[in-house]
Amino acid sequence: MTSISTLPVPGTEFQVVIIDDFMPGPHKLVDYALSNGKAPKDELLYPGLRMPAPAGYLRYALATINLALKKCRIADTLSDGEAYFAMVTRPPAELTTEQSIPHFDRPYSHEYAVVHYLCSPAFGGTSIYRYNPTGQVAVTEATLNRYQQSLDAELAALPVTPGYINGDTRLFSRVAQVPCAFNRAVIYPCALLHSGDIPANFIPDLNPYTGRFTVTAFLR
Repeated sequence: MTSISTLPVPGTEFQVVIIDDFMPGPHKLVDYALSNGKAPKDELLYPGLRMPAPAGYLRYALATINLALKKCRIADTLSDGEAYFAMVTRPPAELTTEQSIPHFDRPYSHEYAVVHYLCSPAFGGTSIYRYNPTGQVAVTEATLNRYQQSLDAELAALPVTPGYINGDTRLFSRVAQVPCAFNRAVIYPCALLHSGDIPANFIPDLNPYTGRFTVTAFLR
């Protein structure tokens, strides 16, 4: 039976929605990812491999998340999107600058990102961050230029060391955190700055049954 909770994001009007026991038969999703005959692709921005999830997954996710948003008194209703199986596979030392800092998915506060954990809690959850130089927690169309110009200047003056962010740094402070739990879905506006809580000693594991395996979705 699913359970729904929310986590307010300090400094914003937004909240993170958390749904436990998100989907029936979650282990079957891992089986499907291995047996459907499609090859995952290495991504430029995502630090690992992704491939499309089945259409039925997206339909179920939309229905379940819309019910949760309504229960949490969030006015948005979602009708479309994309969902992908995703596995983090890139060693910390091989990350790009963009992969070593928090990111936002899209500058739209009424579109949502979803991380559905199909892995052990040991792989870490998801955190929301504040960009310290400007105080931004969300990057919207109206604030995108301000954020990008400031970030570009900061990184030009002092580049970041490659590695997964997992806590406060010179440029970013963690303001909210959701731990990983198997079959937990974390839903938040795409405009929020966020990152996976991947430990510094992370060792890539290409086995979906034992690695950091999730479904990530973007809903609008």
